[in-house]
Amino acid sequence: MATAEFETCLDWVARVRLRKARALLLFLLFTPQRFHRTEKIVDLLWQGADGAKDNASFRQAVSRIRGALKESPGITVDTKAGLIAIRPPEGWSLEAELTDPLSADPWDPDAADRTRRFLAELDALLGISASLDSWLAIAVSQVTGAVQKALDAQIARAGKGPGAREAAEFALALEPGNEIAVRYLMRLHWAAQMPTRALDLYNTLYEYLSDTYDQEPETETVSLLAAIKLDPSGPDLQRSEGRHEERVSMAVMAASAPPADPQLAALEAVLVADFRMRLSRFREWQLVDPGAEPYVSIRLKLLAFGTEQDLLVEVSRNPRGELLWSEMIPKPTENWDTKLRPVLMNIANALSIVVADRSASDTSAKVYDRWLKSQVLLDTWSPENEGEALATLQSITAEAPKFGPAHAELAGALNVRHVLRPGTRQSEDVKTTALHHALEAVSIDPLDTRAHRVLGWCYCHKGEFELAEFHFDQSLTLNRQNPLTLASSALGFAFTNSLDRAAELVAETRRHADMMEPFHLVYLAAADYLCGNYRETADQCVKAVGLMSTVGGWHTAALQQLGREDEAQARLERYAEEILPIWCGDEPATQERILDWFASVFPLRSEDVRKKLRATLGNVARITTIRGL
Repeated sequence: MATAEFETCLDWVARVRLRKARALLLFLLFTPQRFHRTEKIVDLLWQGADGAKDNASFRQAVSRIRGALKESPGITVDTKAGLIAIRPPEGWSLEAELTDPLSADPWDPDAADRTRRFLAELDALLGISASLDSWLAIAVSQVTGAVQKALDAQIARAGKGPGAREAAEFALALEPGNEIAVRYLMRLHWAAQMPTRALDLYNTLYEYLSDTYDQEPETETVSLLAAIKLDPSGPDLQRSEGRHEERVSMAVMAASAPPADPQLAALEAVLVADFRMRLSRFREWQLVDPGAEPYVSIRLKLLAFGTEQDLLVEVSRNPRGELLWSEMIPKPTENWDTKLRPVLMNIANALSIVVADRSASDTSAKVYDRWLKSQVLLDTWSPENEGEALATLQSITAEAPKFGPAHAELAGALNVRHVLRPGTRQSEDVKTTALHHALEAVSIDPLDTRAHRVLGWCYCHKGEFELAEFHFDQSLTLNRQNPLTLASSALGFAFTNSLDRAAELVAETRRHADMMEPFHLVYLAAADYLCGNYRETADQCVKAVGLMSTVGGWHTAALQQLGREDEAQARLERYAEEILPIWCGDEPATQERILDWFASVFPLRSEDVRKKLRATLGNVARITTIRGL
C-alpha cells in the first residue's frame, strides 16, 4: 500500500469494506466539494421500504467511510442538515489523478494498471440499484473518455518514447473502436514486417464497428489497409496520426441567382442561412462552404406563385450531380419550424442511405424510419397524431425490444398524454407503463441523455422526487448543451421544489436562445412562475400561445400575481375558449373543471404550491363571476 504522502483514491476506496459505503465514497469522489441531499443518496443506494432502516444503514456507511479515511491526510466527509459532501486534499481531482500519469513523458508503466483497478472498482458496484447502474455507466464513460484523450496524446508522441505502444494497446482494450490506436499498431506491425497482424487488427476493428455501431472504419484507416496490401515492405512510422475529418461533407446553397424581387431574395437568403445553421448540428457529417467540393450539395430555391411562395429543396451527390432526394416546402414563411423537422429527417435518411448503402429491406433502417415518423407525429401536438404515434412506438418496442429510443419516446409520450387531452388524468397504470419503458431505455443505453430525462419525469409522476432529480442530473451530465435538456430539467427541478437549481438552469437555457425551439418557452414560463418570476412568465406565454394546452393557465396565474386583474380575467376567458374544443373529460367542460384539471396535471412535490396555484386561478374565476353578475 502507498504511504500516506502518496495515497491515491484507490487507497481510500480499498479501506472501505462495506459495498454500499464504497459506492457512496466513489459517488462523492466524482463530485468533490458538492453537497448532495441524504434522501437522494438513500434512494439511490438502498431503495428499501423501511425508511428508518435505510437511514440507519446510510449513517453506518458514513461512519465506515470516516473511519477508513481517518489516517488519510486532507480528505474529510462533511455532513450538515441532511446534506453530505466529500472534501479531498487541496488541488486534487479525480480526472487528473487518473490521466496525468497516462500522458506523462516518460510513460508510467503502472498507470494503466491503476486505471484498470479503478474501473474494476466501479464495475464491482453493479447491481446495487438500477439508478446506480445508470450512474456507473456514465461514470465509466467519463473516465474512459478522459483516459482515451490522455492515451491519444501518448500515442501522438509515437517514436519519441517507449510508452506509445503500451498506450495504444491499453486504449484498444478500453475501446476496441479507437482508430487512432488501431492505425498506430497497424503501422507498427507493418514496419516490423508483420503485415498479417496489421490486417487482423483491421478485420477485428471492422467487425466491431459493424456489429456495435453499424458503420465502417474511417477513410484514413481504409487507406492504410490498402497501402499495406499494396506494399507489405513497410511504412513511414512518423506519418501524422491525427484524426481524419468526417467522411461526408456537405454544403447548403441557393440553387441559382437570387430572385429579382429584393424581398424574395432576402427571404431566400434567410432560409438558406437557417437551413445551414440547423444542419450544422448533425454529428455524422461536416458542413463546408460550397467552394470546398463537398460530397453532397443541398440547394434551395424560392419559387413564387402570385402572392404565395414555395421552397424547393434538392439533395445531390457530387461531382456527378446525381439527384438523391427533393421536396417542396409550401409557404415556408408559415410554421417554418413545424415544416422543417420532417425535411431535416428526410435529408438525414437520404444521406444515411447513400453513405451506409443500407438496403431497402434492412429491418433496423425501417424501424428507425418508423421511429422518426412517430417523432414528427408527436411534434404536431394533437390528440389524433399522438394516438397514431403511441401505436407506432408500441409496435416498435414489441418488434425491436432493444431499440432504446422507441422506449424513451414512448415513455415521454405517456408522460404528457393527459396534457394533450385536457380533462384527463394520468392513471397509475400509465405511470407504471411509462416508468417501465423509461427504465428499459436507460438499461439499453445508459448514456442516452433523453432516456435519463424521461426517466426523471417518470419518477416525478410516481412521486419519487429524489430519483427524479438524480436522473435530471445525469441527463445534464451527458449533454448540457442541448436546450431541450436544459429547459426540461429546469422545469423538473422547479416541480421538485429545488428552485435555486431551477432558476440556474432557466438562466442557462436563455443563454442558448438562438438554438431554442418555440415550445421550450412553455417549460421556461412554468419554471419561472414557480420561481416567482411572474413578469417573465407572462412575457413567454404571450409568445407561446397555441403551443401547449397549459399556456393559458400559467399566463392567467402570472397576470393575477402581477396585479393585472383585468388582463387575467380576459386571459382566463380566452383560455376556456381554447380548451373547450379539445376537452376530453367525461363531464362537460366548465371554467371550474378546466382549472381543476390544470392544477392537477403537474407532478408537484409540494401540495402547498399546487393549492396556491389553484387558489390564484380561483381568485380570477371569482372576479370573473362577480363582474359577470
